[in-house]
Amino acid sequence: MRPRRRRIVGAAAALAAAGAMALALAPPAVVTDAAWSDREFASSSVSALTVASPGAVRCVQSGLLVPATLGWNAAPAGGNVTGYRWTLVGSSNRSGTLAATATSITLNANAVELGTSTFTLFAVGPGGWERVATNTATVGFISIALGVTSSCSTPAA
Repeated sequence: MRPRRRRIVGAAAALAAAGAMALALAPPAVVTDAAWSDREFASSSVSALTVASPGAVRCVQSGLLVPATLGWNAAPAGGNVTGYRWTLVGSSNRSGTLAATATSITLNANAVELGTSTFTLFAVGPGGWERVATNTATVGFISIALGVTSSCSTPAA
């Protein structure tokens, strides 16, 4: 045999002997019972609630030198309404929140405002869940310094 090949064979034999000795000296595997292997039972319940809709939004007041006032019916008892959120999107972009007892909102024109916006009302329930009103209203303002005209309309039922 050649010297180089003899060294490789010798190294391989030494490695195999070391591996066999490590296996012989290793502790034996221990059998155990897993505590989680028996049968377990669990139960749970799920509950849901519904946030009452604010119903239809209606125009209460609008016109020359008066703000636009919109109204809706009070939330029914047990309606899970904790408040209201509203948006006005269009030529006027505003939003806000109202108490759960609110049944109307009065919107004033800005100092300079011209155009219409869509008013949307949401009933807010526990956890921030929301339910939108069954309709929206179109609110318009013409305001240049002192002259203020408001208008309000809702879709025909």
